[in-house]
Amino acid sequence: MDSKISKILVCLDLTEMDRVLLRYAGHFCRMLGTVEQAWLVHNIKFDYPGEAKFLLDELERPLPELIAEEIAEQAQRHFESATHSVDWKVETTNRSSTAHALAGLAHEKETGLVICGRKISYQGSGRVAEKMLRLPEFHGNLLTVPETAPYRMERLLVPVDFSAPSTRALKLAYKMASASDAAAVSCQHVYSIPTHYFPYIPVKGFRRSIEEQAKNDFKKYREALPEALKPISCAFTYCNGRTVAQTVYDFAIDSNKDLIVIGSRGRGGLPAALLGSTAIQLMQFDFHVPLLVVR
Repeated sequence: MDSKISKILVCLDLTEMDRVLLRYAGHFCRMLGTVEQAWLVHNIKFDYPGEAKFLLDELERPLPELIAEEIAEQAQRHFESATHSVDWKVETTNRSSTAHALAGLAHEKETGLVICGRKISYQGSGRVAEKMLRLPEFHGNLLTVPETAPYRMERLLVPVDFSAPSTRALKLAYKMASASDAAAVSCQHVYSIPTHYFPYIPVKGFRRSIEEQAKNDFKKYREALPEALKPISCAFTYCNGRTVAQTVYDFAIDSNKDLIVIGSRGRGGLPAALLGSTAIQLMQFDFHVPLLVVR
């Protein structure tokens, strides 16, 4: 199995989302059971640096110091109370791009996972995670947590396309589930009919053939998996004119999944920076299931 995640980075923005994110991060650490160090990070960014300088000059103490105190107070209430085994520290950065700041710090600290919020009704765009995933210099795993995420990780869904990134996602999901007797992992494979066949071949008959081929591919794929992963079940879903992301989204909601774990690259090896990435598209949906993107 892949190496354990022992270091994480939690991205905070001094809004109501921080409380949600710290609680979820604590719950995540407790479930995973391998995290030893957490960095709680805020990037200080001003839209109008000229005006900010005047305001900063009026402060009795440095702004990073004041922010660090605020984050530490929140962490003691919402993160430390959830997990007492993780050593945590507060970090502040000051860069024009929050995504670049977080990616740089994640590389510097050699973190195995970055956790970001995904806002639905709270103020703010909540798009930092999406921007990070597009950065070629970011190579870590990325977990996005919506503000309404349940503090439960019993049903983990791994969309698979039988690629190496899918296998990495499956291994991490299994490792997480193994830490809890109540957790279970299942797979989903989305199949479709190539659009250039539509005018010539009856969809109904061809769809059956494509699904049978997908099931045969999954059998071969499963044979190469570690022994512990071979019993994992897989649902085969026809996209029916929708994107893979939309099909995964619907399945996760209908099946009441608690977490989606997906590889950042597909079978073709295309980087997440491309607009067609399923992981990127899933991040853009406003729904209540956390998403873990595995590199």
